[in-house]
Amino acid sequence: MGTESLRLTAGATSVDDLTDDLLELVHLGLSSPAYLVRASATCKRWYRLVAGTGGAAFLRRFRSLHPPRAIGTFYSIIPDPDQPRSYGENHLWPYVDPVFVPSSASASDEPSGGLQLSLDFVPPANHGRRELVDGRGSLLLLLGEKDRTDCPCCWMAADYMIPDLVVCEPVTRQYQAIPTPIRNVCVLGAFLLNGDADEACAGATIGMTNFSVLLVQYEHDYRNGEANGHGHPLASMFTCCGGYGGWYYGENDEDGVYLPSLDEVHLAGWTGGRIYWGCEDKQVMVVDERTLEFSVMALPEHMTSWMEFGRDDFRVVGGGHAGTVRIINFTYNGELEVFGQLRGGSGNDDWVLEMSVRMEEASPGLPVEHEEEEDYDLVTGTRIIDTAEGLVVLLSPQMGAFSVDLEAKELKREDGRKEYTGPAFPYTLPWPPVMRACVDDMAPKGEREEESEWTI
Repeated sequence: MGTESLRLTAGATSVDDLTDDLLELVHLGLSSPAYLVRASATCKRWYRLVAGTGGAAFLRRFRSLHPPRAIGTFYSIIPDPDQPRSYGENHLWPYVDPVFVPSSASASDEPSGGLQLSLDFVPPANHGRRELVDGRGSLLLLLGEKDRTDCPCCWMAADYMIPDLVVCEPVTRQYQAIPTPIRNVCVLGAFLLNGDADEACAGATIGMTNFSVLLVQYEHDYRNGEANGHGHPLASMFTCCGGYGGWYYGENDEDGVYLPSLDEVHLAGWTGGRIYWGCEDKQVMVVDERTLEFSVMALPEHMTSWMEFGRDDFRVVGGGHAGTVRIINFTYNGELEVFGQLRGGSGNDDWVLEMSVRMEEASPGLPVEHEEEEDYDLVTGTRIIDTAEGLVVLLSPQMGAFSVDLEAKELKREDGRKEYTGPAFPYTLPWPPVMRACVDDMAPKGEREEESEWTI
């Protein structure tokens, strides 16, 4: 029998003739979890392939092939960028909610790119609006202050507060209020961490039932019965697993890291499982997010003799090699210096100058906002407003917002950051997505598939 006869007798084929192995390969080729949700709603066979028995293994493979992409960015609105980055009675809380700006790239190639997300589903705080202090994956961490009028213990210094913490997921419009810690605290920072890896499924590392909140506090030194202008750090962890959680309180090591006054300690960066603070007494404090242990990062003596450690000119970001870090310093004469840590280095001699960019020399490649000002000054008033891995964002009164790519050593105008000068938090869709299948109205009620929690 010839080939033409085989074609005639074989009959027409369809996607239903594909084996499960081939159909799985087709689904693995989808470029977005949004498309995966839609595919799972096509029929029960496709649903069971993606989310049925063995679905977790499929979702892990899909996640490894398609790392999460940000569908937009949430910007924290900071009313006064010059105020100390600690929290207490004198902290100026935002007057508007955080702003979500969809990614132009995701809007063009993903059905999820047009999402307009807001936080109007989160109940208001007792004392003003909450501030967006961290974001990871599909979750955001909001910090506010509870009313202290009913608390007899609030006679202490004005920088003590009762934290009002909320974790929320804007896509699914879910939120969880975090129980108040057992005592009033001076807050140096609050951070959102991945949940328990043992509880993670289908490649998930964080979600509304699987996350942790790290609260880093400042304990005043009350030697001789009164504060002496110094203090010690303290860390506490709230862990949520399966919808239940509680606080774990770290040890207060009074013989460990000794800090200057609270308003002289500024959050400098977060990379490689460690969080960094620059102190105006020329030390860099580090906390390990896994062990909650504090230490001081070793720096060369000549670096501490002239480098600034303020909130506007000193940051720490990830290094060019895994496990290393970079120090970014914007000098008083307008020079952006980048120091890198040698691979495996941890001592005070393991630093090298990787990059030095004089802003006045680099600025000709960057358009000036006010062209009528021939002798514009790029240095005065310029400050670091944000960092990311391999990137630092600065704001200049004359040049507006611009970024410096630490790898390509290029400057780029960042028009969107001129309006949003607070920290930026990339936002991704929840994972794993809750699938839904096409429901047969004649099927028994107990066999009908549940609908997705979020629909694209």
